[in-house]
Amino acid sequence: MNKFVLILVTLAVTFSMGAERYKDRLFEVSKEKNVVYASGVLHLKKLNSISTALLMYSMLGKGTSVYLYDNETDLTSVSLHMDIYKPKDDTETKRAAVLVMHGGAFAAGAKDDTDQQTITYCDSLAARGFVAVAVEYRLGITATIENKVLTIDSLDFSRTVYRGIQDVRAAVRYVRMNADKLGVDPGRIYLIGNSAGAILSLENIYMDKESEIPAAAKREPDLGGLDAYGVQGANSQANAVAALWGAVHDINIIEDVDKPVLLVHGKADSTVLFKTGRPLGNIAGVLENLMPASLAMVGATAFKVQTPTLYGSFVIDSVLTEKNVDHETYFVDDMPHEFYDEGDYDVKVREKVFDFLYAQTQKPAGPERIVVALAKPSLLKMGEDNHSFYLTGGNERQYAVTDLRGRIVKSGMVSAGESVDLMDLERGVYVLRVKGERPLRFGLAK
Repeated sequence: MNKFVLILVTLAVTFSMGAERYKDRLFEVSKEKNVVYASGVLHLKKLNSISTALLMYSMLGKGTSVYLYDNETDLTSVSLHMDIYKPKDDTETKRAAVLVMHGGAFAAGAKDDTDQQTITYCDSLAARGFVAVAVEYRLGITATIENKVLTIDSLDFSRTVYRGIQDVRAAVRYVRMNADKLGVDPGRIYLIGNSAGAILSLENIYMDKESEIPAAAKREPDLGGLDAYGVQGANSQANAVAALWGAVHDINIIEDVDKPVLLVHGKADSTVLFKTGRPLGNIAGVLENLMPASLAMVGATAFKVQTPTLYGSFVIDSVLTEKNVDHETYFVDDMPHEFYDEGDYDVKVREKVFDFLYAQTQKPAGPERIVVALAKPSLLKMGEDNHSFYLTGGNERQYAVTDLRGRIVKSGMVSAGESVDLMDLERGVYVLRVKGERPLRFGLAK
């Protein structure tokens, strides 16, 4: 070995000895795309004319896909996916994991979105030794069009947010339940959320009771409990959150939850307000800009968007400070929404996030798998292809089957072991309620 090569080898060894997992780039990155983390998830089906036009326009590379739906009666069953980034040739089997949630006003965006740096974050984290996961969650808001005016109601918007909350919880459970397979420490699962994704991330660690579910989610068709979809048997909440320009729907859900949080926000944010207010006040203008003039004839020429009040990072910081909960903030004067697009703030924000996550890895791991054993097992079972239902035990009970408009289409009494035939119902989606059991949504295809 000549002297020059020896010097290079020595420098390489010295550098590698000084490098540290979770802090420095150490690995090449592998990527596994479209891993299913939840299946049989009900979602909106019938796109309205604006979304249909925009989807066609985006296929030509001339626009953005925006998901707006006509109603909540037409539903379909979907699978939810995640892209998993891992450090190549890494022998560690108990790695910290970071789930990344994109933004997009709950009506746009994707897990492989480059504009919002989702891929950048995932690739950089995996190179540092994390297992990084880009999460797909259900997009789409019910919107009505009348006299060329598109209207989004605040209750419909709340329901869209709640669907995303369910999905993120299912994604966290999936990673925990597959921790051994993924080489993940189930006690070190963190979230990064951008805008809408930040809202979902904060709701993940603060909304932990069925009583905290927004009332809008419980109206017909009932969207179900927090953990209605996906694998069961594990804690659905992350161990820490980095929230970029996020908010929560209710400050009362921020209890003495000692989960580390980093709040990043521009004080001049008019999309997700830094303090308190209705978010996306500028979404009507965004939609108008997205809708090409040549396509306006098939949709709307005016937009009326009503969103629920949210409490931004300033309020969350105030509540956490009052409760003496340790947390970090990075608030910047005069900065708008997603200000990592401003100057060199993309680097500054990323450094804040990476330093925060690195600090979490130096702490003792949080709770691992927590099997949900508080709720008694359901006695309600569906027959093959949902053609019938029965109870496996208990006393005689009242039951009712309603359609998605809340109308009772079948009712009566059912005893343990008795099979109730459902083949007299029309094809569609229904909700089955049996006294003493949780409501069960099912589809009947005939």
